[in-house]
Amino acid sequence: MSQSPRIAAAVKSFEGPGATPGPVTVPLGDNAGLIRLSLTEVGPVGLAFDALEFQPADPADRSPEQLRAWADRLTARVTYLMEPLVVVEHDREANEVDVRSKAPTVRNGRRTYYEVRLRRDGALGLGRQSYDEASRTREAVPCHMTLEALERLADDLVATAG
Repeated sequence: MSQSPRIAAAVKSFEGPGATPGPVTVPLGDNAGLIRLSLTEVGPVGLAFDALEFQPADPADRSPEQLRAWADRLTARVTYLMEPLVVVEHDREANEVDVRSKAPTVRNGRRTYYEVRLRRDGALGLGRQSYDEASRTREAVPCHMTLEALERLADDLVATAG
């Protein structure tokens, strides 16, 4: 089932005169779980958020093999973000997988990339990081995308989490 109507309605409720973006939780259909967004901007063309959290309806522990298989399905399916995603680390002891942009975007001495963390309970956190070459520091920056990309991402998170 497409999650698009739920995501679109939740995001559009923060659009318009006098609306201020903020946290939003969207229950997903077919008992698929929920998505939490920390919206920072919403406009007619797109949106920005600090973090996206996906929590499945079934938070049971996944084995390291199940978590790695999810990461592989996710990187194969989510190909429409600014940079392709790849698995960079699989911590089998903590049972977490770290997925990042294969080739970060480089602008003005900064490398900016997506970072996705898959956790043993089936939860996923997605954010964007920026690494400053001069100061050798990194900081979280907003993710910018169209509503259509967010809708597709929600569908793909549900489809690959299984």
